[in-house]
Amino acid sequence: MAVPASQSPAAPPDYFTGRPSPRATRPPPTVHQRIGTPGSPRTPLLGRSISSQFPGTPGSFRGSEPEDIVVYELDARQISAGFAGESRARCIVRFTPETGRRAGDYRHYDVRYDRRNTKSSKWKGWSDDYELYRTLDLRSQDLGLVTDQLERAVRTIHADFLQLDAKPLKAVLVVPSLLPTPLLDVALKGLFSHHTQPPSIAILTTPVLATVGAGLRDALVVEVGWEESVVTAVGEYKAVHQRRSVRAAKMVVREMAKALGQDVQRQQGGGVEQTGDDSQVPFDHAEDVVSRIGWCRSRNSAGSASEPMNTTKLIPLPFISSKPISISLSTLSSPAETVLFHSSALRTDHDDEDLPLPDLAHAVLLALPPDFRASCLSRLVLTGRLGSLPGLQSRLLSELHQLVERNPDWDRVASYGSANSKRERVLRERSANTATATSLPPNPPDSPARPISPTKKRNTNGDYIPPHQAPHDDVLDPITMKAERNHNLGRNNPRTPENAKRAEIRGVETLGAWAGASLAARMGVKAVHTVEREEFGKFGKVGSGGGGGGGGGGGGGVY
Repeated sequence: MAVPASQSPAAPPDYFTGRPSPRATRPPPTVHQRIGTPGSPRTPLLGRSISSQFPGTPGSFRGSEPEDIVVYELDARQISAGFAGESRARCIVRFTPETGRRAGDYRHYDVRYDRRNTKSSKWKGWSDDYELYRTLDLRSQDLGLVTDQLERAVRTIHADFLQLDAKPLKAVLVVPSLLPTPLLDVALKGLFSHHTQPPSIAILTTPVLATVGAGLRDALVVEVGWEESVVTAVGEYKAVHQRRSVRAAKMVVREMAKALGQDVQRQQGGGVEQTGDDSQVPFDHAEDVVSRIGWCRSRNSAGSASEPMNTTKLIPLPFISSKPISISLSTLSSPAETVLFHSSALRTDHDDEDLPLPDLAHAVLLALPPDFRASCLSRLVLTGRLGSLPGLQSRLLSELHQLVERNPDWDRVASYGSANSKRERVLRERSANTATATSLPPNPPDSPARPISPTKKRNTNGDYIPPHQAPHDDVLDPITMKAERNHNLGRNNPRTPENAKRAEIRGVETLGAWAGASLAARMGVKAVHTVEREEFGKFGKVGSGGGGGGGGGGGGGVY
C-alpha cells in the first residue's frame, strides 16, 4: 500500500536551488526526534580537543610518568615476574619435568605413562627434576642446563604473560641471600640475553624486601626456604647478622612422603606395588599434600592427644589400583614438627648448620646489641616457601618465648663449668654501683679485699657506701634529683619484676619479597648493587666489574 505524499516527512531542500541564503537552516525534526529518541551521532564542532581536560585520557599531558620496570623473583623452584607498582606477580613459572619437555613429546597424555620419580631409593635425586639449581652443592651442577632452562622460562614469561616488545626496560632481580656467584651469573646472563635487553638490572635480597613488604625498617626475618632456612636481623634495610640451617621445606616434604608410605604399607599390607621403600610416594604428590593439608600443632598440644588430633582425612594415592587412605591430623602435623622444631638432643650437641628454627632465631638474637635486639623481638617476620603453613608462626613465637624466659640475661655462654663461681663474684663487683646493698648477696669470708677508688665514699667504719645512699654536700641538679627520686620509687632497678618492661615477642605479617621489590622499584629507590648490560657484556661476571655503583638505602645487596 502506497503512503500518500502528504504523510511523508518533508525532505530538506537542495543547498543550491532551494536556499535563498548561503547559510543552511536546520531541517525539521523527524518523528523519532519528536518522541525523544536520540538521533544520529554528531561530531562536536569545537576548534580543539577536550581530551586534555580529563587527566585519565590518552591525550592528556603527564608531567612525570613513571617508567615501566620488570620485577623478577628467582627461586630454586620457580621464577615470578611482573611490573613494578603492582600488588602481586603476573605469572609464576615453576620448574617441573613437564616444563622441560621437548616440543612434540606427548608421552604424558598416555594413560600408561608412569609419572612417578623412580630414580634412587635413598632420596638421592628424588626432587632434582623439580629444581632449577641446588645451592648447597654446585660441584655436580650442570650450569649450561640451568642456563637453558632459565632462558626458556624467561621467553615463556615475556611472550605469554608480560607480552613485552623490543623496547628496553629496566629490571629488578630478587634473589635469596648468599646466592653463589656462578648461579647469579647464570641468572644475569638469562635476562640480558633476551631480545628486550634491559639496560640495567638491580639486585635485591629476599630478607630486606620481606621487611619492606611488612612496612618495617627493623625486623627479624625468618625465611623457611626450600633447601635451607635463613634467619636475618635487618636494621635500617641492611642485613646486620645472619645464620642458616638445613632444616627447610625440602626435608618437610621428604618426611611427609615417608609418613604417607608408612601408612600405605600399614593399611594396605604393603600396598599394591611393594618396593620395600618409603620412596614409592612421588615427590609431586607429597608436596601437594604438604601445601594442601599440612600444618603445625601448637606447643601446648605437642605432647597431648586432643580431640582434633583423632580426626582423619581421606587422601588419594597416585597409584592406579590403590584406594584412598585415611590419615589422622597428628600424622599430617608430625613432619613440620619433627623437622623444624623437634630436638632430641641438647643445643650444644647440634651442628651449627642443623639447628631448629627457635634455636636458630635465638642464636641470632644473642649476637645483636641490646637495643637492636629489643627492636627485633617485637618484629618477627615469617616468610619463605613454608612461611604460610598453618600454625607455624604461633608455634615459633611460643618456642622463642620459652627460650627467652629460660635465659633472661641473654648470656651467649651456655655453660661456664668450673669458672661459674668466679663469674658470680665478677658480677657482684660489677653491680656494686647500681644495686642496693640489701639486694646484693653477702661477700664470702674468704674473698680477698679489693681496693676501692678514692672517688668512692666510705663511712666511719670504713665500709663502702653506694652513691645513692651517700650524703651529698653539693647542690643537686634537676637530673640528679629526678634519678634519686626514681630510684626511691623503684623505677631504676631492672631486677624488679613489676617495673621491668621487656620487649613483647610478636609476629608481623608481610606481603612477601616480590611485593616489597615492586614497591621499592616503583618509588625509585636505588639498589646497592646494579649491574649494567655493557659492563656485564665486557666482563661477563659480577665479581669482575659487572657490579655498578648504586646509591641510596633500602635496596640491600648480595653478600
